[in-house]
Amino acid sequence: MFEFLNNLFGNNNENNNDEYQVNPYIMENKYLSVNPSANVYGFQEKFYMQSDKLFKAYGSARTMLPNKIRLLIITDTHNGLKEDELKDVLYEHPDYDMCLLLGDHSDGDIRTVLEHIPKEKIYALLGNHDNNYIDNFGLNNLNGEIINVNGVKILGIEGSFKYKKVDFPSFTQEESVRFLVNKEQVDILASHDGPFDDNRTGDPSHQGLFGITYYLFKNKVKYNIHGHLHDEFDKTLANGTIEKSLYGIKYIELD
Repeated sequence: MFEFLNNLFGNNNENNNDEYQVNPYIMENKYLSVNPSANVYGFQEKFYMQSDKLFKAYGSARTMLPNKIRLLIITDTHNGLKEDELKDVLYEHPDYDMCLLLGDHSDGDIRTVLEHIPKEKIYALLGNHDNNYIDNFGLNNLNGEIINVNGVKILGIEGSFKYKKVDFPSFTQEESVRFLVNKEQVDILASHDGPFDDNRTGDPSHQGLFGITYYLFKNKVKYNIHGHLHDEFDKTLANGTIEKSLYGIKYIELD
């Protein structure tokens, strides 16, 4: 089921030796069954420091999108969406191609959004603090779906790492790989959570998803856009993929 379990650094790599092999726990199928004694909600050390090996396996990300795309991003408003701020952004950038809702929104936030943005231009993901506002308001659900906007292909994945035992949109690391492993190649991956972050050993709820990391490297994806962290930054991954962490209401242009 997991392609990387069998040939991540093997069949397609002429330098097939131990230096290029992923850690043994990934090459074995044992970890697909949960060990009841393991802390499955903590930082997942077995996915630590894999980026360089993924880069050696799959090489560099693509450097350009097929076309320029203009995106209105709204994420992590948590019942605090500011209508005046939304109106200001829309006034300055009325010609956006689509609006992406990346999760953690209240029903009140969505009502405000729908007062100013046509429903047909909205594609949405659920965050880890959401009820199903997508179905409640009849929005386009991007989770697991691929859309084409101006020739640019965008795939979505909802939720976050499953950092506690509660019912919210979430994935174990293994589940995130399983969800994305057979998805076709796109130009932009939109997500609520971000890639696995080796530096978040003390913050398991924000450690990111290894499935996202693996998908980005395997498919040479140019951009990953996400929320969840309540922080804004651009980060270039080892293969050149640009990770864009966003918060609140933002207009961005990508090419």
